[in-house]
Amino acid sequence: MGFPLAALALLLGVGGAVTINEVVEGVNDRLLGASARAIAETLALENDEVTLDLPASALGMLENDARDNVYYSVWANGELLTGYPDLPRVSKLPDDDGEMVFQYAHYRDYRIRIAAVARKVPRINQPVIVEVAETLEARHALRDRMLVALAILEVLLIALSLGLLPLAVRWGLAPLKRVLSAMGTRREADFTPLSLDYVPVELRGLVGAFNGLLGRLDAAMQGIRRFTADASHQMRTPLSILRAHVAALRSAKLPAGPAQQSLTDIEAATGRLQRLLTQLLALARAEGAREGGPDMRAPVDLVEIARAASVEHAPQSVKSGIDLHFEAPENAVTILSQPDLAGELVGNLIDNAIRYNRAKGVVTVRVLGDGVVIVEDEGPGIPPDARATAFERFGRLAPDRGREGSGLGLAIVRALADSLGAEVELADRGASPGLRVTVRFPAISTDAEATS
Repeated sequence: MGFPLAALALLLGVGGAVTINEVVEGVNDRLLGASARAIAETLALENDEVTLDLPASALGMLENDARDNVYYSVWANGELLTGYPDLPRVSKLPDDDGEMVFQYAHYRDYRIRIAAVARKVPRINQPVIVEVAETLEARHALRDRMLVALAILEVLLIALSLGLLPLAVRWGLAPLKRVLSAMGTRREADFTPLSLDYVPVELRGLVGAFNGLLGRLDAAMQGIRRFTADASHQMRTPLSILRAHVAALRSAKLPAGPAQQSLTDIEAATGRLQRLLTQLLALARAEGAREGGPDMRAPVDLVEIARAASVEHAPQSVKSGIDLHFEAPENAVTILSQPDLAGELVGNLIDNAIRYNRAKGVVTVRVLGDGVVIVEDEGPGIPPDARATAFERFGRLAPDRGREGSGLGLAIVRALADSLGAEVELADRGASPGLRVTVRFPAISTDAEATS
């Protein structure tokens, strides 16, 4: 930015110097010409001789602080009437009455400026030429003072511009920063358009294009989500029929052998597929809730939500040989949430803890009084370097790939937590092996309590 300012200052300096020189020359030339005209006005013809009266004011108007030397000469018909005979003549003599000619010359080791004017006198064939000249010290002194003042003003202008430049840049970028802040602070998968109320005209095209992109992304995501939900829903009916037929064949007590093994494999595969479809539906519902819309959260009892989720998964824990423990305060723990989504979140954590536990392990569901739910298991846990990717869809850790599961449990938990404004943290259970998952739900505000 300094180079353009320096170039602009140089351009202004050159233009200013030219203007100053023209102004100084013009002002002084007018004074010099006025002095020559004052002398020419006194010319007259008496007794066939040209006479003049040299007024003191004619040369007095040229006096200045620099004490420039002043010279003059008057010529009629090629003869000197009065003045300095060796004063240089102008190269082009004025030939019209009142015509003024200016010229630079050298005289007595000085550079001088000459003003010559022609005056016609009756019965004189040629115009009388009056020349007045002065040295240039006053002109140079005035020009130098003005150039110094111009240079000082340019230096001050550049310094002021450089000083105000950061403020101007910050002020100019403030609307862009507001737009970037609005983009950066929105929740994941939030495709609502940016407001144009605070956007300047220069950025409205960019923000409009961004809003258009958000709209297209929203439409694409909605289409994918509808397809996932519709496909999962449509496949649940034939899967239920398939499982019913498998149960019927199982009750027929097929003889041991390949047929019995095939039936077992079909039953296991349909169970896994049905669970996958259920989780896909849960994920679609969680992501749909995460994308905004009206806030449906209300004051609910976290103890009841966690207890209901634990009771729902008790048969699963018994079937898997896992002890399921539930700990909670006697009093209600009120949070701001949606009971169905919060219950699904806690339920997915319990389901994961049961599935990925050790044989005859223990799962503990603990509710704390500050709106926190902790689910612990005694499984292999998740290494610290893998926790950042543990919430990705279909992510399976190496120790878990031989276990039954789809890799969607923690992805559903993250989506539900985002939609509810909760925080999820993965950690080691402690000194013993296992995983501890901590969910912090938003505390209920005073306003919410007043309206409940």
